Amino acid sequence: MRKLLILLMVGITLAMNAQPVQPETEKEKDKRMEWFKEAKLGIFIHYGIYAVNGIDESWSFFNGYINYDDYMKQLDGFTAANYDASAWAKLIKESGAKYAVLTTKHHDGVALWDSKTEHYNTVNNTPAGQDIVAPFVKALRKEKLKVGLYYSLIDWSYPDYPAHLRHEVRYDNDEERWNRFTDFYFTQMNELSKRFNPDLYWFDGDWEHSAEEWKSKELRDLMLGYNKNVILNSRLQGYGDYDTPEQGVPIKKPNNPYWELCMTMNDSWGYQHNDHNYKTPYQLIRIFVDCISMGGNLLLDIGPKADGTIPQPQIDILKEFGRWTSKHSEAIYGTHAGIEHKYYPGPSAISKNGETLYLYLDRVPNHQLMVNGLDAEIENVRVVGSNEQLVYDHNNNLLSVTVEPKHCDQTMTVIAVDLKHSIKLVNPATSLQEYELAAMMENEPWKTKHQIALNDMDKPIAHGHYNGATALSKDKNILYLMVDGKNNGPLVLRGLKNKINRIWVVGNGTKLSHKVIGKQYWSEVPGITYVDLPHKVLDKDMTIVAVLLDGELELYRGKGHVIESN
Repeated sequence: MRKLLILLMVGITLAMNAQPVQPETEKEKDKRMEWFKEAKLGIFIHYGIYAVNGIDESWSFFNGYINYDDYMKQLDGFTAANYDASAWAKLIKESGAKYAVLTTKHHDGVALWDSKTEHYNTVNNTPAGQDIVAPFVKALRKEKLKVGLYYSLIDWSYPDYPAHLRHEVRYDNDEERWNRFTDFYFTQMNELSKRFNPDLYWFDGDWEHSAEEWKSKELRDLMLGYNKNVILNSRLQGYGDYDTPEQGVPIKKPNNPYWELCMTMNDSWGYQHNDHNYKTPYQLIRIFVDCISMGGNLLLDIGPKADGTIPQPQIDILKEFGRWTSKHSEAIYGTHAGIEHKYYPGPSAISKNGETLYLYLDRVPNHQLMVNGLDAEIENVRVVGSNEQLVYDHNNNLLSVTVEPKHCDQTMTVIAVDLKHSIKLVNPATSLQEYELAAMMENEPWKTKHQIALNDMDKPIAHGHYNGATALSKDKNILYLMVDGKNNGPLVLRGLKNKINRIWVVGNGTKLSHKVIGKQYWSEVPGITYVDLPHKVLDKDMTIVAVLLDGELELYRGKGHVIESN
């Protein structure tokens, strides 16, 4: 009888809400997406029974790391005893994030809200005995943060869903069972929309079936029927609004003007007590800046413990984000994608009115900061966060700015170039790298010290892989990286497909260590390579770091990937 009532409710709700949605104009979509485009930072929250044992969410049983029954025994340990949605929301707001996304149901099928469907939920099947989603939504709205709800389309626990384990399926081509499953998940989507009316849905798992099988168009129409301004992510087989590259920062700006990189703080989405491999605040803020520079967002993940508390390392990272975002807010929120690297060899952004150019600086430079091809009158140049005026020279469309150590932030400095009118750029006749190297070649002691490398240098590599001057050796097996000044953290090299055999400082031979983070075994997308560069080995003028590869240089030039395993 209960199942019959649920099916009847689905039919009535679909008839009422899933009316065909009129196509929106580009202007209407821009208006709907405006808050998302301007938000820049969101917090992803993977919270569920997988935190009890501290294992991979859902994938643990699907991939056979643990059997299904033992995985589901975690229901008995999920207490949420110290869950405080208000504290979560305050911390999220303090970080500078403008929205948050909570996993209302992962692939394991355990709903975090009081679902009336006959399936697992935290109210009826765990000691927590409570709805996790309701207080979360209420707390976010109290802090004036946008509400995002993650929902897994696939459900490896539901008896009428085909897939169960990687090498075991329940059935093939059974239309009646499949329709029972889609009725079930449409019922859950109706519950979420009716009860919580989120600003954003973050779907996942669409790779297992086609858009037609998922009834993606009907689902989109249903969601927009509840809220005409709701935003849907791209994991809905062509019916979403924005792209979601995962773990790896795109090398090139995605084609979709709306996109968001989702990334873990360590190597895990949910809480895992053995995973202490946290990225540093510098590394994460550096990634955040890359997203801003390409006009995208960062959705930074946290994984609360089973009792609802957030691990201290994650709190510390969020608080450092808060320090940095509050100091540099004008160069973050509402900005547009920055200028190409041929104009400035690092991350940048442009204000909404186009009259301020923001330059992000991850070091204390030895030489002047340069912007090439800037054909616009300058009002002033200042340090964001203090508004201290900087000395600059602007001739023949080349801007040179003097930045002293006292002006620099410990993590990432932002320089604002205020223009009298909207920014205008012209194609530079001479590259910035040529300017830099020409100046250094006049320095005879420096030239002599680095002569071996200078004699071996050929062309620079493509923009986007390293923020600074580069050169490839004549045999294409050595990558040379130039470092101007004192680096705030490790050197960042993105999109390197090669293995590294050795790294050293040219001129003194010091061997350097490196680490690759974010490389997924199932994906062709490389991780980010970080090279540790101690300040004591830096050259007082310009340092050259040599990276010996396992063969000819190979670079990834794609735009990110979506996870399909773990």
